Amino acid sequence: MKLKETILSLLNEKNTEFVSGQYLAEVCNVSRNAVWKAVNSLRKEGYNIYAVQNKGYVLDNSSMFTGEIIKSYLKSPYKIEYIPTVTSTNDIAMEYAKKGLQEDIVIVSNCQTAGRGRKGRKFYSPENAGTYFSILLRPNMHFSESLYITTAAAAAVTEAIKQLYNIDTEIKWVNDIYYNGKKICGILTEAHIDMESGIIDYAVLGIGINVFEPEESYHKDIKNIAGAAFCRNMFDNKIRCEITAKVIDIFYEYYKNLSNMTFLNTYKSRSFLTGRNVTVEKNGIIQKAFVKGIDDKCRLSVVFENGIEENLSSCEVNLSL
Repeated sequence: MKLKETILSLLNEKNTEFVSGQYLAEVCNVSRNAVWKAVNSLRKEGYNIYAVQNKGYVLDNSSMFTGEIIKSYLKSPYKIEYIPTVTSTNDIAMEYAKKGLQEDIVIVSNCQTAGRGRKGRKFYSPENAGTYFSILLRPNMHFSESLYITTAAAAAVTEAIKQLYNIDTEIKWVNDIYYNGKKICGILTEAHIDMESGIIDYAVLGIGINVFEPEESYHKDIKNIAGAAFCRNMFDNKIRCEITAKVIDIFYEYYKNLSNMTFLNTYKSRSFLTGRNVTVEKNGIIQKAFVKGIDDKCRLSVVFENGIEENLSSCEVNLSL
Protein backbone atom coordinates (compact mmCIF):
# COMPACT_ATOMS: atom_id res chain seq x y z
CA MET A 1 0.00 0.00 0.00
CA LYS A 2 1.31 3.44 -0.94
CA LEU A 3 2.06 6.02 1.75
CA LYS A 4 -0.88 8.22 0.76
CA GLU A 5 -3.27 5.28 0.86
CA THR A 6 -1.99 4.19 4.27
CA ILE A 7 -2.33 7.68 5.75
CA LEU A 8 -5.82 8.05 4.28
CA SER A 9 -6.84 4.71 5.75
CA LEU A 10 -5.45 5.60 9.20
CA LEU A 11 -7.21 8.99 9.22
CA ASN A 12 -10.46 7.38 8.12
CA GLU A 13 -10.25 4.74 10.86
CA LYS A 14 -9.98 7.47 13.51
CA ASN A 15 -13.08 9.14 12.03
CA THR A 16 -13.32 12.58 13.72
CA GLU A 17 -10.31 12.10 16.02
CA PHE A 18 -7.05 13.93 15.39
CA VAL A 19 -4.02 11.80 14.51
CA SER A 20 -0.59 13.17 15.25
CA GLY A 21 2.04 13.49 12.55
CA GLN A 22 4.46 11.61 14.82
CA TYR A 23 2.07 8.66 15.10
CA LEU A 24 1.58 8.55 11.32
CA ALA A 25 5.34 8.71 10.76
CA GLU A 26 6.00 5.86 13.20
CA VAL A 27 3.25 3.59 11.82
CA CYS A 28 4.31 4.22 8.22
CA ASN A 29 8.04 4.09 9.10
CA VAL A 30 8.77 7.39 7.37
CA SER A 31 9.78 10.89 8.41
CA ARG A 32 7.26 13.51 9.53
CA ASN A 33 8.25 15.53 6.49
CA ALA A 34 7.21 12.61 4.28
CA VAL A 35 3.87 12.54 6.09
CA TRP A 36 3.43 16.27 5.53
CA LYS A 37 4.15 15.89 1.81
CA ALA A 38 1.72 12.98 1.50
CA VAL A 39 -1.02 14.94 3.29
CA ASN A 40 -0.50 17.93 1.00
CA SER A 41 -0.69 15.65 -2.01
CA LEU A 42 -3.99 14.23 -0.75
CA ARG A 43 -5.33 17.75 -0.28
CA LYS A 44 -4.51 18.57 -3.90
CA GLU A 45 -6.56 15.52 -4.90
CA GLY A 46 -9.54 17.01 -3.09
CA TYR A 47 -9.42 15.37 0.35
CA ASN A 48 -10.35 17.73 3.17
CA ILE A 49 -7.61 17.10 5.73
CA TYR A 50 -7.29 19.65 8.49
CA ALA A 51 -4.24 20.22 10.68
CA VAL A 52 -4.26 21.70 14.17
CA GLN A 53 -1.06 22.45 16.08
CA ASN A 54 -0.33 20.01 18.91
CA LYS A 55 -3.24 17.80 17.80
CA GLY A 56 -2.39 16.53 14.33
CA TYR A 57 -4.51 15.75 11.30
CA VAL A 58 -8.21 14.94 10.88
CA LEU A 59 -10.07 13.89 7.74
CA ASP A 60 -13.49 15.26 6.84
CA ASN A 61 -14.59 12.16 4.93
CA SER A 62 -18.19 13.31 4.60
CA SER A 63 -17.20 15.61 1.77
CA MET A 64 -15.76 13.01 -0.62
CA PHE A 65 -16.98 10.04 -2.64
CA THR A 66 -13.81 8.42 -3.97
CA GLY A 67 -12.28 5.04 -4.50
CA GLU A 68 -9.74 5.52 -1.73
CA ILE A 69 -12.39 6.22 0.91
CA ILE A 70 -14.54 3.33 -0.31
CA LYS A 71 -11.48 1.06 -0.04
CA SER A 72 -10.91 2.22 3.52
CA TYR A 73 -14.29 0.67 4.47
CA LEU A 74 -13.81 -2.46 2.36
CA LYS A 75 -12.94 -5.79 3.98
CA SER A 76 -13.09 -8.07 0.93
CA PRO A 77 -10.09 -8.37 -1.42
CA TYR A 78 -11.70 -6.62 -4.39
CA LYS A 79 -9.79 -3.80 -6.09
CA ILE A 80 -11.71 -0.55 -6.53
CA GLU A 81 -11.31 1.51 -9.68
CA TYR A 82 -13.14 4.80 -9.33
CA ILE A 83 -14.13 6.75 -12.45
CA PRO A 84 -16.13 9.94 -11.72
CA THR A 85 -18.30 9.78 -14.86
CA VAL A 86 -18.86 6.87 -17.25
CA THR A 87 -21.36 5.85 -19.88
CA SER A 88 -22.00 2.70 -17.86
CA THR A 89 -19.89 0.87 -15.30
CA ASN A 90 -21.00 -2.37 -16.94
CA ASP A 91 -19.49 -1.19 -20.23
CA ILE A 92 -16.09 -0.66 -18.59
CA ALA A 93 -16.19 -3.97 -16.73
CA MET A 94 -17.21 -5.88 -19.87
CA GLU A 95 -14.26 -4.41 -21.75
CA TYR A 96 -11.94 -5.46 -18.93
CA ALA A 97 -13.41 -8.97 -19.04
CA LYS A 98 -12.75 -9.23 -22.78
CA LYS A 99 -9.13 -8.24 -22.14
CA GLY A 100 -8.73 -11.10 -19.69
CA LEU A 101 -8.71 -9.22 -16.37
CA GLN A 102 -9.46 -11.33 -13.32
CA GLU A 103 -12.54 -11.18 -11.13
CA ASP A 104 -11.01 -9.02 -8.43
CA ILE A 105 -12.00 -5.60 -9.77
CA VAL A 106 -14.97 -3.30 -9.14
CA ILE A 107 -15.68 -0.25 -11.27
CA VAL A 108 -17.34 2.52 -9.23
CA SER A 109 -18.73 5.79 -10.54
CA ASN A 110 -20.43 8.93 -9.29
CA CYS A 111 -22.48 9.34 -12.48
CA GLN A 112 -23.54 7.31 -15.51
CA THR A 113 -24.54 9.03 -18.73
CA ALA A 114 -25.97 5.86 -20.27
CA GLY A 115 -26.85 3.63 -17.35
CA ARG A 116 -29.15 0.76 -18.31
CA GLY A 117 -31.35 -1.89 -16.83
CA ARG A 118 -33.08 -4.99 -18.12
CA LYS A 119 -34.41 -5.03 -21.68
CA GLY A 120 -32.36 -1.97 -22.56
CA ARG A 121 -34.26 0.36 -20.24
CA LYS A 122 -32.43 3.49 -19.11
CA PHE A 123 -31.28 3.70 -15.50
CA TYR A 124 -31.23 7.29 -14.27
CA SER A 125 -27.80 7.83 -12.69
CA PRO A 126 -27.35 11.50 -11.66
CA GLU A 127 -24.15 12.73 -10.06
CA ASN A 128 -23.80 13.20 -6.30
CA ALA A 129 -26.87 11.15 -5.46
CA GLY A 130 -26.31 7.41 -5.79
CA THR A 131 -23.61 4.82 -6.15
CA TYR A 132 -23.14 2.92 -9.39
CA PHE A 133 -20.74 0.00 -9.60
CA SER A 134 -20.00 -3.19 -11.54
CA ILE A 135 -18.18 -6.29 -10.36
CA LEU A 136 -16.26 -8.46 -12.84
CA LEU A 137 -16.94 -12.14 -12.21
CA ARG A 138 -15.63 -15.44 -13.60
CA PRO A 139 -17.96 -17.86 -11.82
CA ASN A 140 -17.27 -21.08 -13.79
CA MET A 141 -20.93 -22.04 -13.63
CA HIS A 142 -23.64 -23.09 -16.08
CA PHE A 143 -25.74 -20.26 -17.43
CA SER A 144 -28.86 -21.91 -15.96
CA GLU A 145 -27.56 -20.92 -12.52
CA SER A 146 -26.85 -17.30 -13.47
CA LEU A 147 -30.02 -16.21 -11.67
CA TYR A 148 -28.18 -16.84 -8.41
CA ILE A 149 -25.71 -14.01 -9.13
CA THR A 150 -28.50 -11.45 -9.45
CA THR A 151 -30.48 -12.73 -6.49
CA ALA A 152 -27.40 -12.89 -4.26
CA ALA A 153 -26.66 -9.27 -5.17
CA ALA A 154 -30.22 -8.21 -4.35
CA ALA A 155 -29.96 -9.91 -0.96
CA ALA A 156 -26.60 -8.19 -0.38
CA VAL A 157 -28.08 -4.74 -1.04
CA THR A 158 -30.99 -5.22 1.38
CA GLU A 159 -28.73 -6.75 4.03
CA ALA A 160 -26.15 -3.96 3.74
CA ILE A 161 -28.73 -1.21 4.20
CA LYS A 162 -30.27 -3.09 7.12
CA GLN A 163 -26.93 -3.67 8.88
CA LEU A 164 -25.71 -0.10 8.42
CA TYR A 165 -28.87 1.92 9.01
CA ASN A 166 -31.56 -0.51 10.22
CA ILE A 167 -33.66 0.30 7.15
CA ASP A 168 -35.91 -2.48 5.88
CA THR A 169 -36.05 -2.71 2.10
CA GLU A 170 -37.79 -5.25 -0.12
CA ILE A 171 -36.86 -7.17 -3.26
CA LYS A 172 -39.17 -7.04 -6.26
CA TRP A 173 -38.36 -10.24 -8.09
CA VAL A 174 -36.00 -10.58 -9.61
CA ASN A 175 -33.62 -7.63 -9.44
CA ASP A 176 -35.15 -4.43 -8.03
CA ILE A 177 -34.97 -3.10 -4.47
CA TYR A 178 -37.92 -1.15 -3.10
CA TYR A 179 -38.29 1.15 -0.11
CA ASN A 180 -41.56 2.76 0.92
CA GLY A 181 -43.14 1.41 -2.24
CA LYS A 182 -40.61 2.94 -4.62
CA LYS A 183 -37.63 1.54 -6.50
CA ILE A 184 -34.28 2.57 -5.03
CA CYS A 185 -31.97 0.06 -6.70
CA GLY A 186 -31.64 -1.82 -9.95
CA ILE A 187 -29.36 -4.75 -10.71
CA LEU A 188 -28.22 -5.93 -14.13
CA THR A 189 -26.12 -9.05 -14.74
CA GLU A 190 -24.61 -9.47 -18.20
CA ALA A 191 -22.58 -12.50 -19.26
CA HIS A 192 -20.62 -14.13 -22.06
CA ILE A 193 -21.38 -17.83 -22.43
CA ASP A 194 -19.54 -20.68 -24.13
CA MET A 195 -22.25 -21.96 -26.47
CA GLU A 196 -20.93 -25.53 -26.54
CA SER A 197 -20.65 -26.10 -22.81
CA GLY A 198 -23.15 -23.53 -21.56
CA ILE A 199 -20.51 -22.39 -19.04
CA ILE A 200 -20.22 -18.68 -18.28
CA ASP A 201 -16.88 -17.33 -19.49
CA TYR A 202 -17.36 -14.13 -17.53
CA ALA A 203 -20.15 -12.07 -16.06
CA VAL A 204 -20.53 -8.46 -15.02
CA LEU A 205 -22.78 -7.60 -12.11
CA GLY A 206 -24.01 -4.01 -12.24
CA ILE A 207 -25.67 -2.36 -9.23
CA GLY A 208 -27.15 1.13 -9.11
CA ILE A 209 -28.47 2.45 -5.79
CA ASN A 210 -30.36 5.70 -5.30
CA VAL A 211 -28.79 6.57 -1.95
CA PHE A 212 -30.09 10.15 -1.82
CA GLU A 213 -32.75 12.02 -3.72
CA PRO A 214 -31.12 13.87 -6.65
CA GLU A 215 -30.55 17.61 -6.54
CA GLU A 216 -33.09 17.96 -9.32
CA SER A 217 -36.38 16.07 -9.22
CA TYR A 218 -36.66 12.71 -10.93
CA HIS A 219 -37.70 12.86 -14.57
CA LYS A 220 -41.48 12.82 -15.06
CA ASP A 221 -41.27 9.36 -16.65
CA ILE A 222 -39.99 7.79 -13.43
CA LYS A 223 -41.10 10.28 -10.78
CA ASN A 224 -43.91 8.04 -9.55
CA ILE A 225 -41.80 4.91 -9.23
CA ALA A 226 -38.27 6.09 -8.33
CA GLY A 227 -37.25 6.70 -4.74
CA ALA A 228 -34.15 6.90 -2.57
CA ALA A 229 -32.92 5.47 0.71
CA PHE A 230 -32.41 8.96 2.18
CA CYS A 231 -33.83 12.45 1.73
CA ARG A 232 -31.64 15.06 0.04
CA ASN A 233 -31.23 17.11 3.22
CA MET A 234 -29.43 14.14 4.80
CA PHE A 235 -26.76 14.10 2.10
CA ASP A 236 -23.46 12.72 3.32
CA ASN A 237 -20.85 11.12 1.07
CA LYS A 238 -19.74 8.91 3.92
CA ILE A 239 -23.06 7.08 3.62
CA ARG A 240 -22.52 6.50 -0.09
CA CYS A 241 -19.03 5.13 0.57
CA GLU A 242 -20.21 2.89 3.41
CA ILE A 243 -23.08 1.43 1.41
CA THR A 244 -20.87 0.73 -1.59
CA ALA A 245 -18.28 -1.11 0.50
CA LYS A 246 -20.80 -3.02 2.59
CA VAL A 247 -22.75 -4.29 -0.43
CA ILE A 248 -19.51 -5.45 -2.06
CA ASP A 249 -18.36 -7.18 1.14
CA ILE A 250 -21.65 -9.02 1.70
CA PHE A 251 -21.90 -10.05 -1.93
CA TYR A 252 -18.32 -11.35 -1.78
CA GLU A 253 -19.26 -13.69 1.08
CA TYR A 254 -22.35 -14.90 -0.79
CA TYR A 255 -20.41 -15.34 -4.03
CA LYS A 256 -17.63 -17.43 -2.44
CA ASN A 257 -20.21 -20.13 -1.72
CA LEU A 258 -22.81 -19.33 -4.35
CA SER A 259 -23.88 -22.94 -4.83
CA ASN A 260 -24.72 -23.16 -1.11
CA MET A 261 -27.17 -20.27 -1.56
CA THR A 262 -26.51 -18.75 1.85
CA PHE A 263 -28.38 -15.66 0.64
CA LEU A 264 -31.63 -17.54 0.00
CA ASN A 265 -33.37 -16.93 3.35
CA THR A 266 -32.68 -13.22 3.12
CA TYR A 267 -33.94 -13.12 -0.45
CA LYS A 268 -37.14 -14.98 0.44
CA SER A 269 -37.89 -12.99 3.59
CA ARG A 270 -37.61 -9.66 1.78
CA SER A 271 -39.83 -10.54 -1.16
CA PHE A 272 -41.92 -7.53 -2.21
CA LEU A 273 -44.37 -9.56 -4.31
CA THR A 274 -45.20 -12.48 -2.00
CA GLY A 275 -48.92 -12.54 -1.20
CA ARG A 276 -49.79 -10.02 -3.92
CA ASN A 277 -51.71 -10.08 -7.16
CA VAL A 278 -49.55 -9.43 -10.21
CA THR A 279 -49.57 -9.41 -13.98
CA VAL A 280 -47.15 -11.73 -15.71
CA GLU A 281 -45.92 -11.04 -19.23
CA LYS A 282 -44.51 -14.19 -20.77
CA ASN A 283 -43.90 -14.84 -24.46
CA GLY A 284 -45.90 -11.74 -25.30
CA ILE A 285 -48.93 -12.91 -23.32
CA ILE A 286 -50.12 -11.05 -20.21
CA GLN A 287 -51.86 -13.02 -17.48
CA LYS A 288 -53.02 -12.30 -13.95
CA ALA A 289 -51.58 -14.33 -11.11
CA PHE A 290 -51.15 -14.56 -7.35
CA VAL A 291 -47.63 -14.80 -5.92
CA LYS A 292 -47.15 -17.62 -3.43
CA GLY A 293 -43.48 -16.82 -2.77
CA ILE A 294 -39.94 -17.64 -3.84
CA ASP A 295 -38.88 -21.26 -4.29
CA ASP A 296 -35.50 -22.79 -3.41
CA LYS A 297 -34.12 -21.99 -6.87
CA CYS A 298 -35.03 -18.30 -6.57
CA ARG A 299 -37.94 -18.71 -8.97
CA LEU A 300 -41.20 -16.85 -8.46
CA SER A 301 -43.98 -19.24 -7.47
CA VAL A 302 -47.33 -18.09 -8.85
CA VAL A 303 -50.88 -19.34 -9.33
CA PHE A 304 -52.55 -18.13 -12.51
CA GLU A 305 -56.26 -17.29 -12.71
CA ASN A 306 -56.94 -20.64 -14.37
CA GLY A 307 -55.50 -22.43 -11.33
CA ILE A 308 -52.24 -23.50 -12.96
CA GLU A 309 -49.20 -23.14 -10.71
CA GLU A 310 -45.78 -22.32 -12.10
CA ASN A 311 -42.29 -21.42 -10.92
CA LEU A 312 -41.06 -18.56 -13.08
CA SER A 313 -37.37 -18.10 -13.81
CA SER A 314 -37.54 -15.25 -16.31
CA CYS A 315 -40.39 -12.94 -17.29
CA GLU A 316 -41.83 -9.49 -16.65
CA VAL A 317 -43.89 -9.22 -13.46
CA ASN A 318 -45.73 -6.15 -12.13
CA LEU A 319 -48.18 -5.45 -9.37
CA SER A 320 -51.81 -5.50 -10.46
CA LEU A 321 -53.50 -2.10 -10.21
